[in-house]
Amino acid sequence: MRVFGYRTMLALGTLVTLSCGACATSSRQVAKGSPTASGATVLATHAKMEGFNLHGYALAGAEYWPYVGSADIDYPKDVLWGFYPVKGVLSEGETSPNAETANPMAVQCAERAYDALRAWITTNPDKLRAIVTLGDTQGYAPRFFLWTNDYTRAASPYPPGVREARLWYWKRKMPEAGRPPGYWKWESTLTQKGECKVPQSEPIESYLTETLATVRAAVR
Repeated sequence: MRVFGYRTMLALGTLVTLSCGACATSSRQVAKGSPTASGATVLATHAKMEGFNLHGYALAGAEYWPYVGSADIDYPKDVLWGFYPVKGVLSEGETSPNAETANPMAVQCAERAYDALRAWITTNPDKLRAIVTLGDTQGYAPRFFLWTNDYTRAASPYPPGVREARLWYWKRKMPEAGRPPGYWKWESTLTQKGECKVPQSEPIESYLTETLATVRAAVR
């Protein structure tokens, strides 16, 4: 399938479900080990993720949530920061180095989500624009963060519950000088079976509709 067709389907909200086998054999990826200064190995893939600015929206960074066993994740200690987290490496803007290197399958899922996010923002969604414009004084910023849940080492079933792939907005409880009031979270999930799920059009549209209604009510 051509890249254009794939990204177009993502923009239309087609479900992306990726088995771990497909992760390893996708023709769009080159699975090569890349040694780092710390001695860890990171999977080099088809296109390196990085921050971007598109239609006035910025992708500021990425985070990985690796769940293990039946315990819930210990935030923020267990969270891995950066597009390609490496054990012992400090991600830009963080105060503690990553506790481990991100699971290559989770990285590949993040790359799928990254492609989907770029494709969606390229459409310059009207409701998103209205929210960040009308809701500027309400803490809605045009900034995104890529979030990937990794349940490949989690118990099945997972007692705390598996997080859904979705778009949502996180606001700071207390404003911090020099820091954005919040971020749009583009959240994806890698299941215990290795299925990669990214945000879908219908729940995205529902969330934006509800959020826009709330923002408009606050400015009346």
